[in-house]
Amino acid sequence: PLPLAFAHAAMTEVAPLSPDEVKAELARLTELAGVDLRPEVFEVLVELTRLDVVPTATAQVLKSLCVKSAMRASVGGSGGATAGGR
Repeated sequence: PLPLAFAHAAMTEVAPLSPDEVKAELARLTELAGVDLRPEVFEVLVELTRLDVVPTATAQVLKSLCVKSAMRASVGGSGGATAGGR
């Protein structure tokens, strides 16, 4: 289930969450989902939420960050293996 503040906001017209509430609810949501985010990625997620970015666009940004991170790890890993083999 969604954290209470998100579920409540989705079902009723209420005042927007304060920045601190948004941050706390996103932290709780990532914890419940078992997602471990680096602090800088979490801050990007908070900012996208504050800007009311469409959830599918937010998901695309996170997916892009994951791909870039995997590419960096792959390049760093293969570079280290190549250097060690020479």
